[in-house]
Amino acid sequence: MATSIWPKSSKARVDRSLSAHSVMGLVISALMFIVCLSGTVAMFEDEIGWWENPVQAPVETVSPEVAQAAANNVFVAQPGTTHLYLYLPRDNWQRFVVGGDDGLETANAQGAMTGGYETPWNDFLVHLHYYLSLPTSFGMIVVAILGVMLVAMAVSGLLAHPRIFRDAFRLRTKGQARLVQADLHNRLSVWTAPFTIAIALTGAMIGLFVVVAMVLAQTSFDGDPRALTESIFGAEGEIDESPAPLADVSTAMITLEEMAPDANPFLAIVHDPGTASQHTTIYGEHTDRLAYGEMYEFDADGTYTGKAGYTDGEAGKQIAMSTYRLHFGDFGGLAMKVAYFLMGVGLCIVVAAGLNIYFLKRAEAGRGMPRLEAAWAALVWGSPALLAATLAVSLLGVGMVALTGLFWLGAVALCGLGLVLGDQVKTARWMRFGLGGSLFAAVGVHAVRFTGSYQWPHVWAVSLCFMIAGLLLMVWPLLSERSSTPSSAVAARP
Repeated sequence: MATSIWPKSSKARVDRSLSAHSVMGLVISALMFIVCLSGTVAMFEDEIGWWENPVQAPVETVSPEVAQAAANNVFVAQPGTTHLYLYLPRDNWQRFVVGGDDGLETANAQGAMTGGYETPWNDFLVHLHYYLSLPTSFGMIVVAILGVMLVAMAVSGLLAHPRIFRDAFRLRTKGQARLVQADLHNRLSVWTAPFTIAIALTGAMIGLFVVVAMVLAQTSFDGDPRALTESIFGAEGEIDESPAPLADVSTAMITLEEMAPDANPFLAIVHDPGTASQHTTIYGEHTDRLAYGEMYEFDADGTYTGKAGYTDGEAGKQIAMSTYRLHFGDFGGLAMKVAYFLMGVGLCIVVAAGLNIYFLKRAEAGRGMPRLEAAWAALVWGSPALLAATLAVSLLGVGMVALTGLFWLGAVALCGLGLVLGDQVKTARWMRFGLGGSLFAAVGVHAVRFTGSYQWPHVWAVSLCFMIAGLLLMVWPLLSERSSTPSSAVAARP
């Protein structure tokens, strides 16, 4: 008779182990949800960042002469900078931002520097999505692992449901709660599968590059990460610090326009400005390519010296430079951003519904976990509410570090509140109401602080979107409370 290698466990020990397993699953799902949520909101990081600090009128175009004037102004303002940056306007980003090692500022249509460019909430959002607010190298590895898990879950989910495509348009909205959630999870999984796999795979590639770089630096470059970077992107060579007039950015831009009229310049970098070694790099956007941009090189006089080949070079180089735009939907204009946003919302719902199904199965088997279920509801609806609340607080002058602490401490507190309440329907309802109220608060604070900026269409357009979303979210809990019945209570699930 075969005997188990495991010691016999009591029922209490088994129950404690299952509870611990459930808590760990909840934590992993929570981190996955926060990464998906922050990435979805970050689809509009440019628009929100512009709205967050609208200190300068829109700048539609920058001539080569204005670019040169702005470069001169930065060089005077930051004489010791090792790099000089000119972020040029684009169709969906009508701003002119310039600066160097000591920071960035906005500039007007004449190239004059007009003030700070601080966007603490936008910085917090991007750091949350990239690194989960952890130290950068470690955080990116964690997020990359979550990306790999998401790819595996998407593929295994498709393989585990042989009829998933046949039932792609079968969506039950009434009846048994678990079946409703299962249909929602499965249908959205099918509809968003190409998007999910693409963004998860590219996200994992971006994050795991850190791991690969660390290994390669140790094994092939004597532990020198800079040597690895230079082998991929090229080295700047020896620096001759002899003083020289600032590089001719104007001529470089004119030369680029003549030789590559389809390359829309969006970033110019002067390396080692004011020295004999200085040279200019201009990134040009090619709308018919997925690559982040082609990198054109010019000497101090503005003479073309070559390009990196990101748009027509080796296949591996083109693929590597295309992962960013594919991951963030930074192609195809506003329509593509809206499409990515909607698919991102769908992915958030898929993650939320997946754990809902787990809780409902346990409840049907008589092993319900109402407190953990309420904590999950608090996380699902509380996370976007905290993003909106931190946005409102940031407009009062709070910095990125404080916003990070407020978000994570708030998330723990809201999950704790869910555990105490033990009612996921009521918890979700109040969290939605809080989300709507936070959006209204953000618009209110913004309108008071930046009243003069509402003459510009992009400012009131973002505020209007926030207000519409806030109104819907605040009305929804009231309507769901009025129409809530035992069979329809599933509508209130996260």
